[in-house]
Amino acid sequence: MKLYGVVITFFLFVGCLQADMHISNKTGKELTGMLYGSKGNVESEIDSMIKQSGTIGFSPVAANKHIEVHYYNKFQEKGLEMISFFNLVNKEKIRPLLLKNPDFGAYAPFNFLVYKTLDTENDDNTWYGHLAADTMLNIIGEKDVVTRNAFKTMVKSLDDLIVKEMKPAMRKKFEHSKPLLEHGLTKMVMQFDEPDDLEEFIEDFIMRHDSAFSKHDFIIAGFVDYKFEYGDMDLPFDKYDAYWVSLLCHFKFSNSIFNRGIPEAGMFAPCSIYFYIPKGKNELHVGYASVDNWINALNFKDQKTIDYMRAIDAEVIKIFRELGFELEVQGAKVPEVISLDEENKRLKAKIKKLEEKIKALKEGNVTVKTEVEVSVKTEVPPKVFKGAKLVIGGKAPKKLSTYYVAKLQNIDNLKRKLEENGFKVLAETPILKGKTVLTITNNELLQSNTWLATLHLLVNEGNEIRVQNPSYFAAAYLQDKYKYGQFSKTLQSLQAVLGDMYEVDEKYVLDDLPKYQFMFGMPYLTDTIKVAEGDDLFSKVTGENGNKYITYTLKLPNGNVLVGHRLRNRTNKFLQKIEAERDANILPYESMIQGNTAVILDPKYYLALSIPQLSMSEFMKIASAPGEIEKDVTRAYK
Repeated sequence: MKLYGVVITFFLFVGCLQADMHISNKTGKELTGMLYGSKGNVESEIDSMIKQSGTIGFSPVAANKHIEVHYYNKFQEKGLEMISFFNLVNKEKIRPLLLKNPDFGAYAPFNFLVYKTLDTENDDNTWYGHLAADTMLNIIGEKDVVTRNAFKTMVKSLDDLIVKEMKPAMRKKFEHSKPLLEHGLTKMVMQFDEPDDLEEFIEDFIMRHDSAFSKHDFIIAGFVDYKFEYGDMDLPFDKYDAYWVSLLCHFKFSNSIFNRGIPEAGMFAPCSIYFYIPKGKNELHVGYASVDNWINALNFKDQKTIDYMRAIDAEVIKIFRELGFELEVQGAKVPEVISLDEENKRLKAKIKKLEEKIKALKEGNVTVKTEVEVSVKTEVPPKVFKGAKLVIGGKAPKKLSTYYVAKLQNIDNLKRKLEENGFKVLAETPILKGKTVLTITNNELLQSNTWLATLHLLVNEGNEIRVQNPSYFAAAYLQDKYKYGQFSKTLQSLQAVLGDMYEVDEKYVLDDLPKYQFMFGMPYLTDTIKVAEGDDLFSKVTGENGNKYITYTLKLPNGNVLVGHRLRNRTNKFLQKIEAERDANILPYESMIQGNTAVILDPKYYLALSIPQLSMSEFMKIASAPGEIEKDVTRAYK
């Protein structure tokens, strides 16, 4: 324990050093943020206003709603009736600011906080708002007047919409007497060798980053890849080889602050951690707002709370150091500025070196030694399945297996046998390395006119075949219309294709599936999310977007259309964070076109239903996945 105290003290010292405690000379009170108030619980009105923010260019990177439910489920504490975070950004307006100053990523997105206390007698109001634009600008150290005005104009457009749509009855100002830090951002940098594939390097880093923070009880509450987003929008963003923002949250920490009397501190959360690689550089930069901004801007006085906040901040620095980052000493280093002539000179020197290498290869001065490996044929023992073998018929079991597994088969042979036994193969989709999913349908499934119209079958390379159990998902999707044994023909056809099939450990109580809910406060089957609205949605997903974002479409007898979506590789990797690669056949994710509306099952429902052994802590590890899935699906309808 003494050693741990020394370590924390050291990192607290480092944290204060890097944040630069040389404070500004400003005196008097300054506005930290403004919250608007409306009588009673106005959650539905807030949701409508957030949707309306799209008309002025804003969109949520993440919508983390009803966090108080998670506080109660995890810590059995209820200090708020409601608290939600909407992390908003205007992608088009923030782009020129990010190009001018990468530090704008600390507030791209910024948090729109919504909360209501339990004190209905003295404060029966919903409060909502965000940090003042000047506070955000001062924290990132932006001094250019034109740039500041551009940011403030963008934020003001949101405030004008809030007043117009919500018509708040009251306002609450939060001011600080303590001056903000002169350098309010923690900045670090990591040098790396030039990779063969930059995209692969970035994906591997993100996995390492998320895993490292997860081990320390942090969660990634949202994610946005600006390099990808602007490429998708056909907008130039060439200053960076990569630029993304992760929203970092520590549940125990946030519970101790927001759920215990200081909900307004949620204006600072979750923390936007921005990463970027300058064009042509082998260095990854990271930055975020120091927790000392919270302390000064909201006039924290309790020393135990302050010490705890700084300890968490120090822990973040420690994790980044373990990942290979070093702190930047702000204000001490002057970046190297070289002339165009000098830059050309250096490029010519690099080219000359490459030419010399090529010449040496041509002249045979370099010997390339090749060795022929002797192929050794090894017998792979057949997999032994531990679950009970499927026997069709009989009484309904208490629990249903979510999937069935069977012996591995060649994909081409498998597709042929599926077709021979009445199935139509709609798509062959690689999800992760060595994990390919075949999406199938047949007449019995199709007639359900529901999400059950397709089944996903995983070919898990070198291991097994895993298929969704139609009985399990029918019980969930058809609810009281389902009777056990209803899809026996489909199971018999699967047996004809796969041979003996066996149950898996993942099971759920049959009688509870029709009303499935992961836990209190989480969505049900009927809590679908609208991802698109308008005329001729089908043409959008079968036109140019079809090749890019869609794996299949399936028209149902009732006129609705199921659409299989090709998620980004980075999105698919949420499975690796919870070691659920074996369940890769929960993908492709599907939307359903119903007339002039397209909807998806809420990922918080579908992921939990498909991985019934998922624990609360594991669910929090993939907190950003539902939002990423929704964004990937929505993109196909643009």
